Amino acid sequence: MAELLAKYDPVLVFLVLLPTALLLAAWALRMACDFSAVEPPDFWQSLLCVFLVIVSNVLLRFWVSISVADPGLGSQFLWPLVMSATIVAVMVRTGPFSALMVTLCEGAFCVVLFTGFSMLSSALLTVLG
Repeated sequence: MAELLAKYDPVLVFLVLLPTALLLAAWALRMACDFSAVEPPDFWQSLLCVFLVIVSNVLLRFWVSISVADPGLGSQFLWPLVMSATIVAVMVRTGPFSALMVTLCEGAFCVVLFTGFSMLSSALLTVLG
């Protein structure tokens, strides 16, 4: 995907792709709630939930990089997972295990979306390039 977007201004690409990524992540949250048999929040609440998860994970990564001497699996994977599930539990008003399931399903949906868009980008690059 980077080869296709490399010829454009990075700030413009960021300003176009960030809202698109947020909207797709909010849609993935709603789909994950449906898949996990949890009542999905309305779209704006799911967008706020995705935004809070992103901000909290960025702050956690920053704190881990400056505070933890030898980051391992817990600080790189488990802490963000627990923090994301906690935010989802509060925003979606569900239990902790349902929120963990929603978080894992949302991650899987986002991986599928990213892989699909990467494959589409590669196909467009070979056709157009």
